[in-house]
Amino acid sequence: MPSPAGVAFVAVNAEQAEDWNGASGREFIEQRERHEQMLGSLRARLLAAARIQDGEEVLDIGCGCGETTIPAARAAGSGHALGADFSRIQIAEARRLAAAAGVTNARFEVADAQVHPFGAGVFDTVLSSLGVMFFDDPAAAFANLRRALRRGGRLTLLCWRTRAENPVFTTGFAEAAAILGLREPPGPSAAFSLADADRVGALLAGAGFGGIELAQADEPMLIGRDVADALEYERASPTATEILAELSPAHAAEVTRQVRDLLTAYASSGGVIMPGAAWLVTAQAV
Repeated sequence: MPSPAGVAFVAVNAEQAEDWNGASGREFIEQRERHEQMLGSLRARLLAAARIQDGEEVLDIGCGCGETTIPAARAAGSGHALGADFSRIQIAEARRLAAAAGVTNARFEVADAQVHPFGAGVFDTVLSSLGVMFFDDPAAAFANLRRALRRGGRLTLLCWRTRAENPVFTTGFAEAAAILGLREPPGPSAAFSLADADRVGALLAGAGFGGIELAQADEPMLIGRDVADALEYERASPTATEILAELSPAHAAEVTRQVRDLLTAYASSGGVIMPGAAWLVTAQAV
């Protein structure tokens, strides 16, 4: 598997690294199966667009628990897939899951993709499922990924479109507390840093990519089997835990009722289902 051995982990994005090695990382491990049911259709579109062939070398950025790395490794056959993420705890889970699945051509590294020396021109394809929005310096990060690709290599990414198009981000405890005047509205989120298609195109062109295409990827997301299940998911988030701890019992109950009402709007016999809106980005190293 092409990648420098013994490279020390360096994270220039210290705030994100701390978060994903802490509360957010733990939540993603605990909710992994739920997130798979939420995001499975989007990830399937990503893998189909990546067109991974037998014998290829694949780099998966922001791989989390390996949900895309493992199927990418299977598609690569006699090739390999390297999953990179700066969450040590998620990388440990990814290694466990790959071993349990008997996938021996997947490997995982704790790495900040913005600065990690992956090697020059050693990968045939780079992909990422909602993992590229958190770069501290996206221009530098995409340039680093371009260096890791051979000329003609493929880049395939998913990134969220706007917050307004993704109600899963607007039906939680932070938003409910803001609606009730108990907390300031949430500020800008890194999750939507690549929502602007023109910005994405400019970043990739500046990093040395051509043939850049952005397609709207809209898929329903199953948040929970019913409102009670979806509410428990929302209540378990680090943000909700923090907010509820700050509120009086009466206000906490009021906010919880508000979240329940927001979720009820998306309830059906099939569960609590919300639209998911992402960009499916494809490009080629030139």
